[in-house]
Amino acid sequence: MEGTWQTAQGDLKLSQQFQMISGTLGSTPITGKLLGNDITFTAGNVQYSGKVNGNTMQGTVKGGAGGSWTATKR
Repeated sequence: MEGTWQTAQGDLKLSQQFQMISGTLGSTPITGKLLGNDITFTAGNVQYSGKVNGNTMQGTVKGGAGGSWTATKR
């Protein structure tokens, strides 16, 4: 889970301590949780939720432009 993931919104850099995650999306700090393969995190006023499946993540965005997001582990 830890490391750099590539997204359309910029690099998602994650650190994990137990279920809690932190890091940055581009230059915006993020905080969130990982429960099993379910991930949720907030970057600014935008909330991301989704599923981790090996070296990919995908999910939905609430706030901002909304829609969906994907990430690939570098």
